[in-house]
Parts: sequence; C-alpha cells; structure tokens
Amino acid sequence: MKNEIDIHRALKVFNKITQYGEKRAIESDDDGHLDHDYWLCGMSAQTDHDGYTISLSDAQASLTVFFHNKYQFEYPTNDALDNFLRRFNDIENYQAQ
Repeated sequence: MKNEIDIHRALKVFNKITQYGEKRAIESDDDGHLDHDYWLCGMSAQTDHDGYTISLSDAQASLTVFFHNKYQFEYPTNDALDNFLRRFNDIENYQAQ
C-alpha cells in the first residue's frame, strides 16, 4: 500500500488541533524541560522547537511532516492507518462550540 497524503490537508488538521485542542504539558526527551502538545478528537499535534517539523499521532499511528513537505507514516497495521485517517475526517468536520 502506497501511503500518500495531501500535505496541505495534514497542515489544516494540525492547525485545527492547535487552535481548538486541549493544550497538555509533556516532558521533553532531550533536555528534561516541559514541552506541550495539543489533543483533539483522539489525535495529538506537536511541533519541534523551530516549527519546521510537525507530528500528528493517535494511540497507534503517527504522521511526521518534515521541511519541504516530506513526510513519514508509522503504524503497525493497515487498520491502524485507516483509523488514523478517519480521525483526520473527524477533525476536519469538528465545529468549535
């Protein structure tokens, strides 16, 4: 299965999560300082310190978008990827209340 995704769609999902999601503190693996992520509709959104790399993840799968629109999926099964992509639809259709 070839994993193709519209990067602009991923960026819109990322923006919606950071705009409407719950901000949570997480411990950074690198320096021990607290970083943060955002959580919405079962999906987490994070960015690196310079904002060039973003990460979207749920309990089983993740998508990392790098500089110049390169990206990498990580998932254990095709079902996990399908569930992850369904969350994209949920977030795209999310209406703030």
